[in-house]
Amino acid sequence: MASKKRPCRSKAVLDRLENSDSELQSFEELSDSDSWGNSSSDDESDDRNDSATELNDVQTWCSIDCGTDHAAPPRFPFTGVSGMKVDVEDDNPLAYLQLFLTDEVIEKIVTETNRYQEQQSSPTHQKFPRGRKWEPVTKDDIWKFLGLIILQGVVGKPLQKWYWTTNKLLATPFFGTVMSEYRFSLIMKYLHFENNEEFDETTHPAPKLKKIWEVSQMILKNFQQSYVPERDISIDENLMAYKERHSWVQYIASKRAHFGVKSYMLCESSTGYIWNSVLYTGKGRKFNPKYSSYGIATSSVLSLIEPLLNQGYCVTTHNFYTSPELYEFLLQNKTDAYGTARANWRNMPPMFGNKKLKNGEMVAWQKGKMMALRWRDRKDVCLLSTVHNTSTAMVRTKGGKKIMKPQVLIDYNNTMGGVDRADQGQAMTFYPAMREQQKKYYKKIFRHLLEQCLWNAFILLKKKSDKPVIHADFIWKVTERIFVNHQTPSMAVNRAGRRAVGVVNPERLTGRHFMDYIPPTEKKSAPTRMCVVCCSKRDGSGKKIRKETRFHCPDCDVGLCAVPCFKIYHTRDVY
Repeated sequence: MASKKRPCRSKAVLDRLENSDSELQSFEELSDSDSWGNSSSDDESDDRNDSATELNDVQTWCSIDCGTDHAAPPRFPFTGVSGMKVDVEDDNPLAYLQLFLTDEVIEKIVTETNRYQEQQSSPTHQKFPRGRKWEPVTKDDIWKFLGLIILQGVVGKPLQKWYWTTNKLLATPFFGTVMSEYRFSLIMKYLHFENNEEFDETTHPAPKLKKIWEVSQMILKNFQQSYVPERDISIDENLMAYKERHSWVQYIASKRAHFGVKSYMLCESSTGYIWNSVLYTGKGRKFNPKYSSYGIATSSVLSLIEPLLNQGYCVTTHNFYTSPELYEFLLQNKTDAYGTARANWRNMPPMFGNKKLKNGEMVAWQKGKMMALRWRDRKDVCLLSTVHNTSTAMVRTKGGKKIMKPQVLIDYNNTMGGVDRADQGQAMTFYPAMREQQKKYYKKIFRHLLEQCLWNAFILLKKKSDKPVIHADFIWKVTERIFVNHQTPSMAVNRAGRRAVGVVNPERLTGRHFMDYIPPTEKKSAPTRMCVVCCSKRDGSGKKIRKETRFHCPDCDVGLCAVPCFKIYHTRDVY
């Protein structure tokens, strides 16, 4: 009955904020009495006996007149220090990847791979002849192995053995110079990340992920220690393609893969940097025990965002996660949020989805700092926000038509794409590190983590570099650096003829190189070749520069000007 005697406190707060000269000052004044939260107003703060009645008023949804302009609720002050937390060489793309695949991670893989091979070489496994020619792997072996996996995503072939074929139609001789197909297959067979003999199911936080758990947590920790995201972040689900028989394989029709292993991801909205993620392994999956009283949607979000609470972050959520329950918890921890919602969610405004709307019409409710809005386009769109009002803005559709949209929906479309950017950026379609033939789930997950490491490394390089960086170029430059640092000089035979600009050559930055004249041919006594450094540049009008030279590097089999291109080619990563 108290709510009928007093006006809606949310309306009073909106009016006070609208008449205030300073948004931040208004927020500070209102926050003292929690007028945007769950406490009584300033006007009646002296009446302590009536505090319970005021609390009930603020917790009630109140209808808003969408035709009246009200000031939007102020954002919490952002106190996070976004940006890189480590120093990296600007011109070394591999250094960015090594922020996540650290020596500790590689050493763990080396130790467990050799241990697993020894366990499989017991008398019960002696019948397998492949293990008899095993040589313990080293860090260099694992790095070359990873380099070949990354390169296989760039040079796509349907069968793994085709990378080592000598058929002239399919041959890629470089793979054979790194390691043999036999050695590669052996490492893949015994690749392991956990000691099976020390596993204790009763104490393990995720028993179904036991074979990849420790390495995955090491990599996620490196994601968070290397970079702090900007204020706007987004949370959504990601699907790793996997069709083997597992109880936790999910089907999501809206995803490209349809079937696979689902994970909840927290990404930076502007870049798609993957800051945190949680693999979902079915109904038995336990998130942070602190949030066990909440449902899976709320507990997954809180588990992901917990390290960023009380810093003024603003998270964008999909309708599966958006709920008044979640947003009230975030508000109590100084975190803003907005996103699409479902009209039938618990604690939504009464009669929220009952009124039939015409095209372009909207209705809204306010509850403290939280607003619920329903807008009609081709269908009803429901949203929740802690930082928006009912204001609209003009936008142009794909067909060129201009329409008025709620500002909260425009901002949602701009900031929700963090996980989508990560999906596209990992190049699962164009440069996949995963292969369909991979049957073991933990090896498939590791390949997926490798793709995430490459994507995050690319984001950090792009942020720090003054020059534009293309993801495809970044991938092969990383592999080139891997083979330069960890491969012994190859026995590849140089072939005469023009060499294409940008071809991967691991020996370019190592060894001793000497300049020489291009040898004469039957038709030309003084032949020339294109300089690969000059031809990689463009003139002022944007046209490619064409420059020929009499000199070349016999070891690298490329044409180069004597000065300064010979030095540039053999000393710089990017030329």
